[in-house]
Amino acid sequence: MNEEQSASQILAAWWRTGRRGSDANRLIVRYLEEHYRQAAFMTSAELAAAVGVSQASVSRFASSLGCSGYAEWNKQMQQIIRRELSAAERLWFAANPASEEGDRVLQSELRNLEQLDRVVRSDAFNQFARLIAKAERVLFVSSCASATLMPYAQYFLSKVRPHVHSASPGSGLWDQLLCEDSDSVLIVAIAFPRYPRALLDLLRQLSERRFTIAALTDQPASPVTAYAQHTLVAPVTTASLFDSYAAPITLLNLLIREVAKLSPERSEERLQMLEQNDQTTGAYYS
Repeated sequence: MNEEQSASQILAAWWRTGRRGSDANRLIVRYLEEHYRQAAFMTSAELAAAVGVSQASVSRFASSLGCSGYAEWNKQMQQIIRRELSAAERLWFAANPASEEGDRVLQSELRNLEQLDRVVRSDAFNQFARLIAKAERVLFVSSCASATLMPYAQYFLSKVRPHVHSASPGSGLWDQLLCEDSDSVLIVAIAFPRYPRALLDLLRQLSERRFTIAALTDQPASPVTAYAQHTLVAPVTTASLFDSYAAPITLLNLLIREVAKLSPERSEERLQMLEQNDQTTGAYYS
């Protein structure tokens, strides 16, 4: 899939290719033109049944589009339609929560978590952790659904290093961010589909003022990468009424662990101080 192309261009090219193929391909294209959003989350067997062709015909259709098989085509379809799924269209997942493989969300999350092993072994992961460990101040920015990950990230990162903050639209810090010292702040943007325009507008302004921006997002073609000098990719599950963030939150946990590993003395001192304070104040039930 060419990241320079728009979703509509990619789909139009696929439909043209499909129509030039077999009768089964043309039937599949006819169905996809009406139902491609739902089809992006169907198994090959479900799509075959919906169209009225064999499962082998669906696999051959995917191959005719230049994909290694149905799984690759299906993944590309999900990337294409993530940005445009409306809340109303997601009701389809409430009515169709399971495939023959099992619950759609659980199956998707298992695949996403398996991908994290490759992510944490990457140079991008190590560089991301070093940036956070060395920064004078770390500021998480996000908006809408993606912002639900910020309290987790800020709470636990603050346990292993000082000067960790977060900002979302409407907060005082968000409105004053452009006045911050760009040399002392690392901006960590958390952005998953559907990408909030308010966040993209802020990142553009921060980029123009030469802030260092690191982005946690779902794919290399994410619009936030245009403003980030460093990007870390975590897959999300869209096959549900609402997106599921098991992989991103697990990646944040692993990232914080790596930051603690890079500054062991500082991390140990903070953790001990926090534990002593919790004991003194009786913070937890026992």
